[in-house]
Amino acid sequence: MVLAISAASAPGLIEQRIMVGLSGLEHVMWQNLVLTKVRTESNYRNERAANLLRDVLGAASIPAGLDTNLQPVMASLAAAKTTGGPHFDGAEVLTWTRNQLVHPKPGRQRAYQYPGLLLEAWQLLRHYLVLLVLHSLGYQGSYRDPRALQGMASATMPVPWKVSASQVP
Repeated sequence: MVLAISAASAPGLIEQRIMVGLSGLEHVMWQNLVLTKVRTESNYRNERAANLLRDVLGAASIPAGLDTNLQPVMASLAAAKTTGGPHFDGAEVLTWTRNQLVHPKPGRQRAYQYPGLLLEAWQLLRHYLVLLVLHSLGYQGSYRDPRALQGMASATMPVPWKVSASQVP
C-alpha cells in the first residue's frame, strides 16, 4: 500500500514513481498469485512480469488493453513492437518501460525515444494500482480514472468488475 501511495502522489522524478509503482504492483501480484496458491513460487519466478500482471488484472476484470485516446504514445509503441512479435497491451508496455529504466543498455535509452511515454506509463500504473486496491477492498462504486488528466473532476465511471458482473445474465 505504501508503494502504491508513493507512486501515485509522492514528489520525485517520474522514473522513480514508475519503479516504485511497479514494485507495488509486484507485491500485489505476489499476494494474489503466490500467497493464494494460484501459482507456486517457482512458477511465479519463471514467468514474465507482463504475464503475471495480465493474470492479476484479468482475475479482477480490469482490462489490460490500451485506450488510444488516453494513451496515444503507448498505443503507438505497442503497434511498433507488435509487428512481427507478441501483442503489446498495457501490461506488456508498462513492464517493457520499467525494464528500460531499470536495465538500460549503453547508448540505447529506448524509453526516452517516445516523448510522453513515461507520463502515460505512470498514469497507467496509477490506474492499475488504484483499481487493484479498490478490488481488494471489495469496492463496488464509481471511481475517477487517473489516466484522464482533462475533464470534470466529477466525471466518474463504475469499477470494471461491477460492469462485468452486471453484464452476466
